[in-house]
Amino acid sequence: LKHARALPKGAPPRPPQNVAMWIRDRLPDADTVFAYDSVKLVRVLDRRLGLVFYAVQLTVIMYVVVVVFIINKQYLDIEKTTGWIMCKVMQPQISHLGISWDVYDRVTNPGEQGAVFIPTRIVVTKGQTQENEYCASPIHNCSVAADCDIGNELLQMKACVNGRCMRRQWCPAEDATQPTTEVSYLEFERVQLWFQSYVHFHKFKLDVSTAAEKQPIRYPRRSANTYPLSEIVRMANLKPEELMENGAVMILNSKFTCNLDRQSCKMKVESTNVDTKTGFNYGYANVYWEDGIRKRDFYRFYGIRLVTFTTGFGEKTSFSQIVLQLSSAIALLGVADTVADFALMRIVPERKHYESQKIVQTEEFND
Repeated sequence: LKHARALPKGAPPRPPQNVAMWIRDRLPDADTVFAYDSVKLVRVLDRRLGLVFYAVQLTVIMYVVVVVFIINKQYLDIEKTTGWIMCKVMQPQISHLGISWDVYDRVTNPGEQGAVFIPTRIVVTKGQTQENEYCASPIHNCSVAADCDIGNELLQMKACVNGRCMRRQWCPAEDATQPTTEVSYLEFERVQLWFQSYVHFHKFKLDVSTAAEKQPIRYPRRSANTYPLSEIVRMANLKPEELMENGAVMILNSKFTCNLDRQSCKMKVESTNVDTKTGFNYGYANVYWEDGIRKRDFYRFYGIRLVTFTTGFGEKTSFSQIVLQLSSAIALLGVADTVADFALMRIVPERKHYESQKIVQTEEFND
């Protein structure tokens, strides 16, 4: 007892030595938990593994060269943008009655910007008056007079004449089956459309435009800016007889493909059909006075409503893209090591011998 060392005042008692040893035996060895795996280079004299390694490397190189660089061109910086387009209609149209319709007579702007209208059928009712009179309405059919009773005599009489209700309106009413209305079918094979397009590439800070071209370049010449309407209809897989009666709504895209390294652009147009069942039509009235009576000539145009827009695709060689793809290729080359190691340790018959040479566990030198 005289050799026992006194504990400092307030210190916790020491655990018995056998308890400390028991706890140490139960805990995992720290050297095992935090062991460091180092790469050991082993030169394996086996042609099978060498063929696997170099075949995978060659596959990766071919993929990068052929697929990444040649086919997908991922060394390029690409931008897609949109722009505007103006369309000028050229050449007159001849009706089936032999009447020539000039551009200013038949082409108006009844709708939105960036669109053009070309008529295929024109229904004209001339000399209509509205002098407190009733006339037969072709869109209000009836069998007996009671069918025309809408409770408003000022708008529609309770009278059925030749299967039609008598209605207050511009008279004579527009009716293609009556001699008071003239119908003209217009051919459009000779109609030419001159497109003037513009796109701006924001990333490359570049404008591309054909608006400065002073003369039409007719299709199928190279870099054409003027196309026959019949060719645009054909591109949309439509036949002329499908849209002569009611017209159609179509979309046209003027597409620019620009190689900015060569400072050159190619333009082509693509058209798509939207609707030929309902078609497109609108009315235009020319109101005038004659002998003190207010009259009008009413024109209803059925035709092709062509909605136009421009899309630009610009591409330019990018150093950052090249570095990115080469970095990815270098990373992919590591797959060859993984595949060869898998064959070495899992497939070849000598895998046990190779594994003993590849994986070596050291002793604990820090004890």
